[in-house]
Amino acid sequence: MKDNIIICPKCQNLNLKKTLKNNEVALCSYCGNILYRSIENLDKRLFSYAFSGLIFLIISLFYPIISLEIVGYYGVLNIIDTIIYLFKNGYVFISLFTFFTVVFFPFLILINVLLFSFTLKYKNLAEFFLINITILKDFVYLDIFFIAILVSMIKIFDYGYLSVNVGFFSFIVVFIIFFILFKYYNISMYWDLFENV
Repeated sequence: MKDNIIICPKCQNLNLKKTLKNNEVALCSYCGNILYRSIENLDKRLFSYAFSGLIFLIISLFYPIISLEIVGYYGVLNIIDTIIYLFKNGYVFISLFTFFTVVFFPFLILINVLLFSFTLKYKNLAEFFLINITILKDFVYLDIFFIAILVSMIKIFDYGYLSVNVGFFSFIVVFIIFFILFKYYNISMYWDLFENV
């Protein structure tokens, strides 16, 4: 009986699970919160988002995010060079924290989502990759890094000329892909899908 019950993450009330048609949404009967979705061709969608995320993540890491000119000084900034610069100048914790939360863990998650999309028909493999995704998603801080970039850009505007480059737009795409994967196609929905595999 408990397999037919789902707890609403918003109001904590119990709801009975129901079989959904393609692209149908199950809502909480108490507060109207979205509980889970039935998405057509989920494996193909996960693959396309994860593959696109990997490409744009690599672009955002190695291509310049911003170009700035302050009192005759001209420079370009990308994520990898920034992490290396922080490490060389003694900011070891900040550089390692940025590396793991903005580079390493997002890369691992996208790889795991990619592999999960291939193994949905194989229960043991799918479970392994799903556990990895569930654990790793709490160690990604792309949103905080994105806000930090925006705040820095606002501050720099007062002192010189600033322009955004391809790395910045690629990072926005990566941010949107992670939002889709973990807010729209949420982890609880993956587990519900996995139970029926």
